[in-house]
Amino acid sequence: MEIIDAHTHFFPDQVAAGAISRLEASSGEKAFHDGTLAGLLGSMDKAGIATSLVLPVATNPEKVSSLNRFSASLGQERVVMAGALHPRSLSWREELDEMLELGFRSLKLHPDYQEFYPDDPELLPFFAAVRDAGVTVIFHAGADLSYKPPYGGPPARIARLMDSLPGLRVYATHMGGFRMWDEAERCLVGREDVVLDTSFSFGYMPAERIRSIIRDHGADRVMFGSDSPWLDQSEQVAKLRRLALESETEEKILGRNARRLLDGWIVPAE
Repeated sequence: MEIIDAHTHFFPDQVAAGAISRLEASSGEKAFHDGTLAGLLGSMDKAGIATSLVLPVATNPEKVSSLNRFSASLGQERVVMAGALHPRSLSWREELDEMLELGFRSLKLHPDYQEFYPDDPELLPFFAAVRDAGVTVIFHAGADLSYKPPYGGPPARIARLMDSLPGLRVYATHMGGFRMWDEAERCLVGREDVVLDTSFSFGYMPAERIRSIIRDHGADRVMFGSDSPWLDQSEQVAKLRRLALESETEEKILGRNARRLLDGWIVPAE
C-alpha cells in the first residue's frame, strides 16, 4: 500500500539548523530530524512513506518569489511542493501569476506566522483571485505551539471566509483546528469543500474522537499527515493504524485520498 504524508516541512540546507533551533525554542518541541530535505527523505525511508507533500510558508512578503522558485527547482520525485504566497504582499497578484506559471496549484498559508485573519474583509480580493485561479488553500488551522492566544486561524474564521467565497477549496490541517476541535466540529467537519489531515492529532485528542471526526467528515476527505520534522513519521503511521479503522478507510487515509487529490487539485496532473 502506498503511504503518502500530506503534511511535511523542510528548509534549505544553509538555513535549516538556524530555523529548527528557533522553532524548537519557540514551540518547546524537539525536531525528529535536522529539517533538511535529506533528513525528510531518511525519515520517509524509515517509515515506508512513498511521497510527502511539503508545505513551505512565506513568513514575509519579500520571500514569496524566491521561495516558489526554490521549490520549483528541486526536481525531487519523492516530494511534492506546495506553493507559497503572502496575503499582505503588495505584489500578490504578480506573485500568484508567477506561482501558477511555475506549476503550483496549491499554496500554504499560516495566519499566525503571516499575521492575518482568514476572514479579514480586506483580504477578500486575494482569496477571490486564488479561488478563480483554481488554487487550493492549505491553512494552518487552530492553535500553534509557538504562539499565545489569540490565534489567527480558528476554524470559525476559515468557515466564514469560505461562506463569503463559495467555491474556494480549502485543506484545513490538524483535523480542522489544533486544540480547537469543538469549533472545528461545529464549523468545518462535514463540509464537502474541506479536506482535513491527521497532523498533530494523535496524542492530543482521544482516539475515539479522531474516529468520530473521520466518520462525520467522510473518510474520502481525510489525509494522513505527520507535520515532520515535528513529529516522527514512523510513529504517526503506527498511531493511525492503531485506530483500528476498517481496512478500506485506513488505505484511503494513508494514501489513496492524497494520491487522488495530488493528481487533481493539489498539484496539476502530469
